[in-house]
Amino acid sequence: MNHRELAEQIIEKMGGSTNISQSWHCITRLRFNIGSKDKIKIDDIKELDGVMGAQFQSGQFQVIIGSDVADVYQEVSDLLEGKEKAKETGQAGKQNMLDFVFDVISGIFTPILAAITGSGLLKGIMALLVFFNLLSDTSSTYIVLNGIADATFHFLPFLVGFSAANKFKTNPSIAVALAGILMYPTFMANAAGGEITSLKFIGLTIPMNSYASTVIPIILGVLLLSYVEKYAKKIVPNSLTIIFVPLISLLVTAPIMLAFIAPLGNLVGTYLEMFFTMLFDVAGPLAGALMGGLMPLIVITGMHYAFFPGTFASLDKFGYDIMLLPMNLVANLAQAGATLGVFFKTKDQKMKQVAISAFIPALFGITEPAIYGVTMKLKKPFYASMMGGAIGGAIFGTFAVKSFSFAVPGALAIPTYLEKGSNNFMFALIGILASFIVGFVATLIFKFDLGEETEQTPISSKEVKKESKILSPLSGTVKSLKECPDETFATEIVGKGLGVIPEEGLVVAPFDGTITMTTPTNHAIGIVSDTGVEMLVHVGIDTVSLDGNGFERLVEEGQKVSVGDSLLTFDIEVIKRHQLSLYSPIVITNTPNYLDVVPSVKENERVSRGKEEVLMVVN
Repeated sequence: MNHRELAEQIIEKMGGSTNISQSWHCITRLRFNIGSKDKIKIDDIKELDGVMGAQFQSGQFQVIIGSDVADVYQEVSDLLEGKEKAKETGQAGKQNMLDFVFDVISGIFTPILAAITGSGLLKGIMALLVFFNLLSDTSSTYIVLNGIADATFHFLPFLVGFSAANKFKTNPSIAVALAGILMYPTFMANAAGGEITSLKFIGLTIPMNSYASTVIPIILGVLLLSYVEKYAKKIVPNSLTIIFVPLISLLVTAPIMLAFIAPLGNLVGTYLEMFFTMLFDVAGPLAGALMGGLMPLIVITGMHYAFFPGTFASLDKFGYDIMLLPMNLVANLAQAGATLGVFFKTKDQKMKQVAISAFIPALFGITEPAIYGVTMKLKKPFYASMMGGAIGGAIFGTFAVKSFSFAVPGALAIPTYLEKGSNNFMFALIGILASFIVGFVATLIFKFDLGEETEQTPISSKEVKKESKILSPLSGTVKSLKECPDETFATEIVGKGLGVIPEEGLVVAPFDGTITMTTPTNHAIGIVSDTGVEMLVHVGIDTVSLDGNGFERLVEEGQKVSVGDSLLTFDIEVIKRHQLSLYSPIVITNTPNYLDVVPSVKENERVSRGKEEVLMVVN
């Protein structure tokens, strides 16, 4: 389907536009604040062509699209224009505090990342030109380029203020005005001069601080504005709203922000930066290994946004960052190495295509296609990437490798580690190469290969490692699960497996295990093996309509059974007489826990209950 059709399907399966209170996107994901989780058909959304995955995370509903996310979001935005349900700031009470914080930070920074990363990359290119003496840092060209690259960071409160206003559903123009107040030239000059440390205002003391490049003061200021504006609208008559609400909002919010909130936000940013610096000073290698290794999990959960304030505080105060950007870089390059390892190792042609297409964006810092499409899907390559990130992070932590500008943590960000008169760039290259090579080599060493799979030829038991031996619970003729008359089974929503057209009316245990599920009509039964394989045997299609007629269950839930034990009996003639299908699905309901579930018998082959192996689960 095209981008418009995909956007329409996503909105429809999310419960419609009335269930969406806010939408935005990052590099690979659509992000939504929603009204009710119960209205989200997450499994249906995951099945859409063009969707790589979907999840609830950090108080948001996220749909992973990949490189086409901007185009799909544009269609989503057009469809939702003017229809998003207004969200009051106080709705945060529906989330826990941690989810609320992550949601707020993500919602504020994601829309402005384009300006931040573009400016950061330009700074990296300038550093590269100066390093190779292709550009003088005293030339007018450099001064102009520096102005272009540095403006985003110097005036960051303006960008953050505007984005925060959209997040908190308040007036963007007043929010930008608050950013201007924080950076008013007189206040900035007093802060720089040091002679005037504070000003008096109707009994309040206004500290003279520089808020250039800060983010926490303006976020807290706009949050306060959202409440002030809301209450001002309640007390001001509608006919006078356009005049007096902005006046009250500025006169109440600005002094409180300047006297209390902004200094507090500055202090929080300072302590964040001090904490992270101390962490790496005290336990550099260990902290680096933990951060580098765990960074993929941190990114998946969206927790990396929590480090943004500390990163900007460090860049503003010291001119460099030693944690988020460097650790993200080694983790991303390790992810790229593991993905390339999958490309070289797997024999599955489809996976080869996915791996090489995911490797290229991963190399440049966009890792979601690699994570969701390759490494996490195959599990062990994901572990390999974490190992590579840990090794690279330990090297970065040992030598306190610094990033001097904010850029997407990929190959193009490498110039941001250049520093004249130091070995920072050399150590950065060592750490990057180490993380990439470890991720690549570990993937080649780990055993996970999918093998050469064909649609008609089952994989022999010698080609894969089996979790357990799964025998047929029925006697009859084997059929492909795709032929099942019930679409739920045919599309493998319940799980992978096969079907049997039974010749005898008896179901037996396919392995040693425990009965986990029975039905009042006795037409289906669930069993879990001692090794954790969960199987559902469903006798016939729509046989629930027989209301138990012709079925007899011989076991109870929680009962231990051995392979070959009788579980239930059924009357084939009763099923035929009611013109119902005898097709009986046999599926592994916890399929996602395994690399794959594959048949060990051919289609149309006859099997005997409790004697012949029919399925294998692949680690």
